[in-house]
Amino acid sequence: MKLKTVVPALACAVVLGTAVAGGTAAAAPATARPAAVAQAAAPATCVYAEAKESVKIRNARKVNATALGLLPKGALGCRTSTPTTAGESYDLCGVKDNAWSEITYRGIRGWIPRGCTVNRA
Repeated sequence: MKLKTVVPALACAVVLGTAVAGGTAAAAPATARPAAVAQAAAPATCVYAEAKESVKIRNARKVNATALGLLPKGALGCRTSTPTTAGESYDLCGVKDNAWSEITYRGIRGWIPRGCTVNRA
């Protein structure tokens, strides 16, 4: 569940609980995050990948698959697939290969050609 939907639902529950109980309710500070949301924010395994060139994030391991977004040159994305996965062959970023990496960048999760990135710590 996303934080944007959790906070309004939580506020609604507090107001409703106060009205039904006829008393007062103490709410947690606005900065407190539910444990499930805090843990979901960072993937268990993340290798940061820097784009050598701007590359489209695709919905499948194919060069002409639907583009979901863009990983700009120099930007860091979170590579979530290790090792890389074979897909359609490509000749991009000066590399001929068929290795693709699943990546998450600014909330967009999809596939990029592995040859278009370098690992960063």
